[in-house]
Amino acid sequence: IILVFLLESFQADDEDFVLHAGLSLPDSSARSPFKQAVNIAVTRDHVLVEGVPVYELLPGGFLTDEALEERRLPPVEEAVELAWKARKLAGEEEVVATVQADELLPYDTMDMVMRSAGYAGCYRFRLVIEKE
Repeated sequence: IILVFLLESFQADDEDFVLHAGLSLPDSSARSPFKQAVNIAVTRDHVLVEGVPVYELLPGGFLTDEALEERRLPPVEEAVELAWKARKLAGEEEVVATVQADELLPYDTMDMVMRSAGYAGCYRFRLVIEKE
């Protein structure tokens, strides 16, 4: 019975998560396990949700003045909301976004992406880093 319980509760660390090419992630020695979530990748060129580019950034990962004034990125909000609804239909219960971002991105860009995901209903974030 214990063996069956352990096999049923086992969860692999490398689920269907794919690291976006062209990102240089920060290092960490944290040991917490990976859990599935809405995947957001922020490169120096685009914001991608579930691997699909949804918002183009200025060179170096900067936002336009209009985006900074608006304080939200509607295409990111819409894509995150659609991705979350799809995951909820698949049986996931908590709203979490996994964010992979280039370590050289401007703070304002990351703040705006995470703020936009929050407007879409994702208030919890997991930041992807490289293990040491």
